[in-house]
Amino acid sequence: MPADSQNPEMSVSDLLLYTGCPRQVYFVSRGFELIPEMSTSRIERMLLKELALTYSEILNKCSLNADSLHCELEAALTQAQRDLPLLFPGEFASSGKDILVEGAARARAQIPEITANLLKAAEEYGKDALLAALTPVKTEPLLSSGKLNLKGVPSKLVRFEGALVPSVIRPGSCPIQGVWASDRLHAAAFVLLLEAESGEEVPFAFVEYAAFGLVRKVIIRSTDRREVLKICRRVEKIKAGFMPERKEGKLCKQCNFLEPCGSGSSLMSKFF
Repeated sequence: MPADSQNPEMSVSDLLLYTGCPRQVYFVSRGFELIPEMSTSRIERMLLKELALTYSEILNKCSLNADSLHCELEAALTQAQRDLPLLFPGEFASSGKDILVEGAARARAQIPEITANLLKAAEEYGKDALLAALTPVKTEPLLSSGKLNLKGVPSKLVRFEGALVPSVIRPGSCPIQGVWASDRLHAAAFVLLLEAESGEEVPFAFVEYAAFGLVRKVIIRSTDRREVLKICRRVEKIKAGFMPERKEGKLCKQCNFLEPCGSGSSLMSKFF
């Protein structure tokens, strides 16, 4: 699937959009803006991701007891609350301080569970292994492949058991075991990109559930790779001009594209 002038380069975010709603890929590729409205829950997720990026630094410098770790996480979250408007000035330009304070309060409520789970992981797997899974070699590196016609930015790359592997920080809900299907796809896409850049096999990835302080190792299977390639080909068709069939879903009412999306459906999409 080599890139050429007729095939606009895809991003991993396009693949994730596709899994939510294929039509969103179409509208975004045609210049419609997909900007989620700033809300307390969105700020909470943004803060939890920033907090997760500090886990390795905190675990390195503090003693592994609940009080010490809780205190360090509180301090890191307070710093993230100060930094967030500086990191994303455009997104906070029209937002008041109250929404940031409310979002921080929601994120702060997660700290006791994050503390407990990090301590449990350190006890179960050992501090060194946990640090290896959490410590970034690179933070938010750009990965790209002309062969895949794909690019993307994982949360970080870590070195674990001698292998350089991608790690994806997810600030949302966490399954009881394993990872959500969309997170598996997300991780698999970065594995393919990292393999394309390094020329070496990448057998697994990590998904961090930031709201819980949980790190899950994901073995990337041939079925995961196949799913990524299949969605890449479908996204490529959409970005080339194909409009998928419209399907009603529970998130449609909150979609920014509700009005243009209701303007009909393609007969060809029935065969997509």
